[in-house]
Amino acid sequence: MVKRWNVSQDRAGSSPTSSITTHLDRLSTEVIREGWQTLRRYDGPHPLLRVFDPAVPHFGESVSLVHESTSRTWWYQSSTGENLAPYNRPGLAAARITRILIPFVTAVLAARTHRETAIDVTCPDIPSAPDPAQAVTVAKLQERFAGVICWWGLSTKEWWALIPGGTQWQIVNAADPDDLVQAVLKARPER
Repeated sequence: MVKRWNVSQDRAGSSPTSSITTHLDRLSTEVIREGWQTLRRYDGPHPLLRVFDPAVPHFGESVSLVHESTSRTWWYQSSTGENLAPYNRPGLAAARITRILIPFVTAVLAARTHRETAIDVTCPDIPSAPDPAQAVTVAKLQERFAGVICWWGLSTKEWWALIPGGTQWQIVNAADPDDLVQAVLKARPER
């Protein structure tokens, strides 16, 4: 009998890629039960499962399966490095992913709903891509406000900012960078 080494297996004790993707598939089933949508990204060196709400496809969580040497077990891990649950508890990992995503998705949907009710039906067309000059404005905004994360939402065609505030983070959006500056100033806690 010829024994072959699986090239997708790391010699430092990691699991073969096929085993990792099997466990990520189990997690996918659980998060779909929770009402999320998933996208399997198994083509790279580290397979990922992207979890998102179909109403907010540009925001989500990428989950991987990692081996923790101290506990000698495999964990579902969030994109921020948080261990969500052991590999044999995909239901628990799905619940924790829901805990992570719900506040942000709710804020985005609430802001979108508020914005839709405030916009007049005859408003001009919103550009599909940001003006490069506006990108400079956003970079300056991020320099001005430490910890604020800004981006252009391809799906919403609006500028967004995630504002840290201890345990109470806020998300704001605006049609242009100047309005985003005002929204950030209004949302930031007094210092």
